[in-house]
Amino acid sequence: MPAYRWMSEQMRSRIGSPPEADCQAIWAWYRWDGVRKKPDLRCPGHLPRGERGVRLELEYPRRHVLLSDFSLWHYVLNYWYLPSSEADGEAFETELAGRGLSFFEQKPLPHAKYHGAIVESWDRIFDPARHQSELADGKEQESIQATIWEITLDHVRNYRYFTAR
Repeated sequence: MPAYRWMSEQMRSRIGSPPEADCQAIWAWYRWDGVRKKPDLRCPGHLPRGERGVRLELEYPRRHVLLSDFSLWHYVLNYWYLPSSEADGEAFETELAGRGLSFFEQKPLPHAKYHGAIVESWDRIFDPARHQSELADGKEQESIQATIWEITLDHVRNYRYFTAR
């Protein structure tokens, strides 16, 4: 839950407040597996096998959508430091180890300075073009997720029913 609360805070500061106080973020795909705009419904993982679903094609003004790199989002989910480079990551982990700390073992870190550095590092998920390294998927595999506050009929451009495989 901390990662999802963090993303909601980012949405509030970057695209504005939700239309209602108790709204939760809605996840969607902006780009899936490289150049594809739509997820491949033949792939597993969308829904439990055999369950029927619907894929919506949505259109939003850019100011109402927060885009982030899906693979880098896992750093937030796992409370990992997202380094700007391999050297940065090694230096941060070495500094932590010197203080008997590890973000792999302690979540959240009890030291405010290092906890803050971890949380601040997550901003890199919002600019994958700036953060192309061995950590991010290459453009041919990159998946960009979109978070939005609501879906209205005005946003729906197309839909397709499917049965999960």
